[in-house]
Amino acid sequence: MSDGFARATVKERRERVTLVDGVPRAELRPGVDTAIVPGSNLTLSFLRLSPGLDAKLHSHPEEQAVVVLEGALDLVVEETTYHVRAGDVAIIPGGIPHSAVTQREACRVLDVFSPARKDFEAKLARAMAARQ
Repeated sequence: MSDGFARATVKERRERVTLVDGVPRAELRPGVDTAIVPGSNLTLSFLRLSPGLDAKLHSHPEEQAVVVLEGALDLVVEETTYHVRAGDVAIIPGGIPHSAVTQREACRVLDVFSPARKDFEAKLARAMAARQ
């Protein structure tokens, strides 16, 4: 199917494609770091969660999709605990209190926020400045 289309130039690829491993990691709190990839209307956050982490109850106005990539965790949403593991996706509406608790293993998660989180863009900018 892609044979009929022009291949992206290096410049075009650089504008559309991000190598996650090339993004500087930002510490969100002790035991949680992330590579942040911003879009116009959404923010991707590639998290690494340490074993024994309690992310504490919090909320934000953005809707959040939690995609578990590796490991497992307990996701607490509105006073209900959901055990989620690799392959699971949980949706958290904006403004709803939630937290995450890991057990004895580390966990990798992709959080997708909509609309875009401007506070995460600021964290990315600080991480990029620190890398230089």
